[in-house]
Amino acid sequence: MPALRAPSFRIPRAIGFGAGLLALALLGFSVAGAAWGLWRPALKGHRVDDGGYALRNVANVQFDSYITFVLITGALGMALGLIAYRRGERYRGVGVLLWVALASLAGAASFYVFGGATATSIPDDPGEIVEFVPKFSPGIAWLVGPFMAMFTYWSAVFVNPPRAVDDEEAEAMAAEAEAP
Repeated sequence: MPALRAPSFRIPRAIGFGAGLLALALLGFSVAGAAWGLWRPALKGHRVDDGGYALRNVANVQFDSYITFVLITGALGMALGLIAYRRGERYRGVGVLLWVALASLAGAASFYVFGGATATSIPDDPGEIVEFVPKFSPGIAWLVGPFMAMFTYWSAVFVNPPRAVDDEEAEAMAAEAEAP
């Protein structure tokens, strides 16, 4: 009587690649966001006679926060798109293009959350001088990272299209993919 083997469950390599890409995006964007929160310019003000505070450079601080969010998430999105292109040669296609965008969007969200967590908040009991980083809403800037990730990935595929694979090479690649 032949021995029965327990069915083995294997996660497809494409899913593992996608999970690794998402993990890389979340980790990289989170670390950069935490550093960005520490680096963001703060509003500074002093107490006035009627009991309030006079703040300086409100518009400049908000613009600086917004533009640095755009530039940093865009650059990180480009890096993610390039990494997906270089490391995922076997999985290239529209699915990876969309996944890169989704991973970059999740990364931008983690960038925003970690940046807000490390930024200086409004003090509970301000003294004569107050200093804090105001909150801001990224709005359309949420889409900069995903757009740049997709654009970089697509551009890399466009500049260096996949080469044709002959039948022997396709069989060798299939055998390699199925090997444990």
